[in-house]
Amino acid sequence: MAFRTYVGSLGGALLVASLVVFAACSSSNDSSTGGTSNAISDGALPESCKDLVAPTSCPSPAPAYASVKPIFEQRCTTCHAGVPGGPWSLRDYEHIVDWADTIRGELLGCAMPPPDAGVPITKEERLAILTWIRCDTPQ
Repeated sequence: MAFRTYVGSLGGALLVASLVVFAACSSSNDSSTGGTSNAISDGALPESCKDLVAPTSCPSPAPAYASVKPIFEQRCTTCHAGVPGGPWSLRDYEHIVDWADTIRGELLGCAMPPPDAGVPITKEERLAILTWIRCDTPQ
């Protein structure tokens, strides 16, 4: 079990959430790196993060939620199911949009999904979510 703090915005207000996360659903806590370790600090960069560049524009037409929903269902809800004591829910559009800034940072930092979660994400899936967020999360 790990303890993680997330900072994001919700309705324009700063939101800080401290969550207890089960080990299989979090990065390990490594005091030698100064906090939570992820694939980058462990030196084992996942394929989906190699040469990863955040989208700088939104394509036309913009991707709809329906195009990224299966990715969230397959890669995220294993841990982010909204169960008591677990990390925040990523089971529906409203929850995902509330955490879009944090999700973007976690995907770009290659911290999510964590390598030990057993749900690897492809580079294409990672970029699909990042593009959808760049387009302001259209429903």
